[in-house]
Amino acid sequence: MVPEPPMISSRNDRALSEVIGFVLILGLIVVVSSLYLAYGVPAQGRENEILHMNEIKDQFVAYKLSLDSLFTNNKVGTTLSNSFNLGTSGGYTQGSFSIIPIMSPVNSGGTISINQRTSSPETLTISSQSLILNDSVKYKVDLPAQVNYTPSHVYVNISGIQQSDLNQNGIFGATANTTAWSAIVNLTPQVSFYQNYYSKTGNCAPSDSQNGTAIDYLISSTPSTYNCLVPINIYNYTRSDLTITITKGNIVTMQNYAVYEKVAPGTTYAIDLMDDAYGLKSLTVPLHYISLNTGKTLGSVTATGNITYDFSEMNPYSVTPIPLGSIDYRAQNNYWIPQTYYYQLGGVFLTQSDGNTTYKLPPEITFSYDNQSDPAKKIVTVNINALTIDQNNVGVVGGNSLVQIKTRLTNITTFPYAVGSANTKWIRIGIHTTDNQARTMWSNYFNYTATVAGVPNFVVGLAGTESYIRIDGYDSSPTGNYDINVIASNATYSTSVHGIGGIVQ
Repeated sequence: MVPEPPMISSRNDRALSEVIGFVLILGLIVVVSSLYLAYGVPAQGRENEILHMNEIKDQFVAYKLSLDSLFTNNKVGTTLSNSFNLGTSGGYTQGSFSIIPIMSPVNSGGTISINQRTSSPETLTISSQSLILNDSVKYKVDLPAQVNYTPSHVYVNISGIQQSDLNQNGIFGATANTTAWSAIVNLTPQVSFYQNYYSKTGNCAPSDSQNGTAIDYLISSTPSTYNCLVPINIYNYTRSDLTITITKGNIVTMQNYAVYEKVAPGTTYAIDLMDDAYGLKSLTVPLHYISLNTGKTLGSVTATGNITYDFSEMNPYSVTPIPLGSIDYRAQNNYWIPQTYYYQLGGVFLTQSDGNTTYKLPPEITFSYDNQSDPAKKIVTVNINALTIDQNNVGVVGGNSLVQIKTRLTNITTFPYAVGSANTKWIRIGIHTTDNQARTMWSNYFNYTATVAGVPNFVVGLAGTESYIRIDGYDSSPTGNYDINVIASNATYSTSVHGIGGIVQ
């Protein structure tokens, strides 16, 4: 007989199945964890870094608005403080496995620096053919005339005074006025008045009382005899003065104020209506019309006048190159593309590793065009606010903690372009930078901004390390009219960076 095979215990079968099940569970856990590490952690890290870069953008926008507020409100000497979060540490959700370090995204960091963007300073250059303020050169327009620029002086000249005009009856008057004010200039005799009596033989008659009440007085009692004391007005002329009366909005603010006393014949007297004493300077603005009329004539006395501007044409007028400076944040992202945000010239810019540089908020160089039917009113306005970081400020902070940037507005300088109507025939604006991406971005910005504004006759180009735009305005001929109005200023900020737990240099 063949022996029967031995019986296998069902108990051993159960133990083997439990081991196999446990191994399968471990394998499943390993697979799920591997998939999470391979896909979930990078996705979570990418999301964290995208959120962080959006936060950095918002912080740069807030920084730009802070600096704009200092400039707009002319808060020279005022310091503002702004915070920047350098990394994603603790700032964002880490996922369901965040309690296990290996299952969490690696925290990213960054570096914020002052004036470290390029090895050589980036600069702004401006050149133009313009009317430039110059105290030694005067440009005059005879009255009556329209005010085209902020006047330095408005003169009323009184001349032709002769000796025969200097008496108690020698009165002359001329009026200069706009819709906002009037100034009356008078040649005014200074006469003192008193009353006396003379004695007339005989009794007083009605005609003896024309200058007052006549008085009979007794000279003999027998028979009664009277003489008459007759009143007489006496005028004592002493001199003639030039006086002024100022009216603002139908309210007299100054009356018969003596500008010149004891005027002399043969002398020309000039009265500057823009003198601070008269309070007319702030009320005399471009496009106002100043008339001049003689209200009371006298002999050969005449009134003339002119608007005087303290500027001269300069071709070219060139501004010394202005270092722009910058504040930039360079992200050290582990899961998202490397990005750099920076502030420069009042704008917020983004540079990426793919070779693109764009502006999130535009810089403070803007153009507009008033395209009216009248060629004389086709004006291009170029507004330049060069908001710059002091080149002497340097600093670098790295890590993933908070940092603080303190910024103080140190000065504001207005460029000496004549203020008012168009002051320029052509202008060229250039940005010098060794950053190829930034250079391309500036060319695109100039071209896009001028095109959208409808600016006529402009050229954008590259010259070495410079991106530039040249604007010739509506009338581009060399002898053309002034049809570009340039308004330009430079504000300088002093900046320092303070780290908290990061690396400071």
